[in-house]
Amino acid sequence: MSSVKVPQTEPAAAQWAGAQYAFVHMLTEHLVDCRRAFRGDLDAMLVLAILGQNHLKALLAGETDARTPGTPFGITASRIADVTDMPRQTVRRKLQDLARRGWLTQNSDAAWVLVGPPDDTAAGQDLAELSQRGLDRAVRLRDDLNRILGPAKGL
Repeated sequence: MSSVKVPQTEPAAAQWAGAQYAFVHMLTEHLVDCRRAFRGDLDAMLVLAILGQNHLKALLAGETDARTPGTPFGITASRIADVTDMPRQTVRRKLQDLARRGWLTQNSDAAWVLVGPPDDTAAGQDLAELSQRGLDRAVRLRDDLNRILGPAKGL
């Protein structure tokens, strides 16, 4: 059961329902789009998303060399399995599948990294249209939530 508490007043409950609808609409639309881009394999999408988040964190921290062993760009199959709660063997298979697509490679320290320059990876190029649609959905969600809940205070 969800731990989300629905406000008890009628106007607040109506706002909650509208906000929940907007969020679920964006999420399901994006998941369907991702499923299509990943040929039905949402586990592979999730593995790449975790690796991509790690990559972006390193890039935003000013790192520039993704191929050096021990680089913060890299992440092991074991760590991805821990984060996703997927069996390690499933994660390894997904990483190998993504590598066959030309998106990943494994460093000598067993960490996986995205292929290509840190700011222009092969996966990023191949998934650019999906990423743009996702960003468009995020902007639409922000606008919908601002309309439903009012603009966030302090931003």
